[in-house]
Amino acid sequence: VDAYPKFAPRPDVAALVARYRDAAKADESRVIGSLYGAATRDGGNNGESLLGNLIADAQLAATAGAENGGAQIAFMNPGGLRADVVPGPDGKVTFGSIFAAQPFGNILVTKTMTGRQIRALLEQQFSDAGWLRILSPSNGFRFGYDLAKPAGQRVVFATLNGQPIDAATSYRVTVSDFLSNGGDAFTLFKEGTDAMVGPTDIDALTAWLANARALPNKGRIERINGN
Repeated sequence: VDAYPKFAPRPDVAALVARYRDAAKADESRVIGSLYGAATRDGGNNGESLLGNLIADAQLAATAGAENGGAQIAFMNPGGLRADVVPGPDGKVTFGSIFAAQPFGNILVTKTMTGRQIRALLEQQFSDAGWLRILSPSNGFRFGYDLAKPAGQRVVFATLNGQPIDAATSYRVTVSDFLSNGGDAFTLFKEGTDAMVGPTDIDALTAWLANARALPNKGRIERINGN
């Protein structure tokens, strides 16, 4: 734009970029697994996306088996979803596709949180009227919200494997280190205790897709009132 100076392309910079682009091609096209359909970021009316659910499931699987405190729940933030994962015509998924979706290299962190903290955390999805940020939960976790209710009371229900989240019960929750440190204004993640470090987010997704995967189920999030 006119407010900024314009510079002619520099051949040496263009050559450097081309060098690394060529070096990355082999890894970008490397097939890491299969997926039966496109996992998109489209959150529809309630904020639930196939890609968010897929990544949450992968992160739960990567941390559920840890000794002395494996995860029971995983959450993925919508701001961390940067591209749809679209398999090829044969269903194959490349490393380049999932890296475009998750380009940060975040490390997974599993923490202990009480049911009360989890409910309060879910309320933080609505703490900014201009920024609705719905967390994608892993399979087995469901919650519903009603935007017509007062702030702090919008989470109508939250369940794990069909049972209501109990305020006094402790649960093991996996998120990225970005969220664990309070990213995207989810400050309550910082209150979690007994932190256990896991693999990177990209490694978790790579491992999950190594076996052919159907698209994750929906119905984990219910928007009760949209007005």
